[in-house]
Amino acid sequence: MPGAPAQPAKTGGRGLPLSFARGDTSKQRLKVDWLHPVPPATQTVGTAAAGPLPLADALGVLWGDDDRPLLVLRECDLCRGTDDALFDRSMQNDRTMLMTKWFRVVRLPSNVGDPGHAFYNVFAGYAFEGPAPHFFLLANPDARPVQFTGMQTQTSLWQGMDSVLQQRYGKDPRQAVKKWLALLDQFDRVDAAMKASQEQLDEVRAGEGPQSSKAKRLQKRIAELTAERDELVAAEAKVRDLHLLSTGKPTEAKASR
Repeated sequence: MPGAPAQPAKTGGRGLPLSFARGDTSKQRLKVDWLHPVPPATQTVGTAAAGPLPLADALGVLWGDDDRPLLVLRECDLCRGTDDALFDRSMQNDRTMLMTKWFRVVRLPSNVGDPGHAFYNVFAGYAFEGPAPHFFLLANPDARPVQFTGMQTQTSLWQGMDSVLQQRYGKDPRQAVKKWLALLDQFDRVDAAMKASQEQLDEVRAGEGPQSSKAKRLQKRIAELTAERDELVAAEAKVRDLHLLSTGKPTEAKASR
């Protein structure tokens, strides 16, 4: 998976493609916050594993004290260390990356399919249709998992993620992610302007001195851009807050689901 996917080429006034790349601020957002849970110490006796946790207990470890819905991915030998199962390598993934921020995203090792693994029941404890999925979404401990093979289309993935998010949040994630993507474009514009202004200021300071009128104008411009970026960060915080709904106390997960 590309670390920070490039955007489609934009077209200039004469139909010429304009190069476009995400700025540093957007790149910071376009990362998946993978968690790698470890079984509790009571699951080992000396150096030997004590066997798999019951499904409800295993989910409790994966969830921890986070109340967001779960996205649970199991690695395979081919995709180990990558996000290939989640992202489309030939298309844009910005939307998917942003949507993962509303999930608790957990990555389990490929040997989670071994019967002795502590988290074996995270996948084996459900009656999935066909082979075990590459990853699944879970709105709450008693919910039916939304499963994916790793070969899904982006559209089907977005639909599945949206269906789970709508169960757990009070605001519409579809509208929020559109606004968030638009804010990333604004961050990119400000980042590019700040970089260009700073480079000009460095040149002016070296050639005309830090107290020159041109240097002062550039300093003012950078201060204005900094204030604009702060406003964008505040707007982003509002967009990201979808009003997470509480699930109450976790109840026993049902392996028959």
